[in-house]
Amino acid sequence: MPIIPGRDPNEAYEVVPMKAEPHGPPPTWWTVTCNGIPVHHFTDEGQASAERYATDPAFRLAKERRYVHDRDTR
Repeated sequence: MPIIPGRDPNEAYEVVPMKAEPHGPPPTWWTVTCNGIPVHHFTDEGQASAERYATDPAFRLAKERRYVHDRDTR
């Protein structure tokens, strides 16, 4: 992904408290959104982790799911 001068890619991320929904996570959890789309949920003790997820690209990469069938087998 090319870097655009003067534009911070972390500005697209926002940490918001969960809304009470019948089939969703508890309302005490935190959600990180990217351009308004929920991308990751954190428990009620995880507000600091949610803030770090929103501002630290290396932390986001570390939290990505990795599947065995997606690994490079060369």
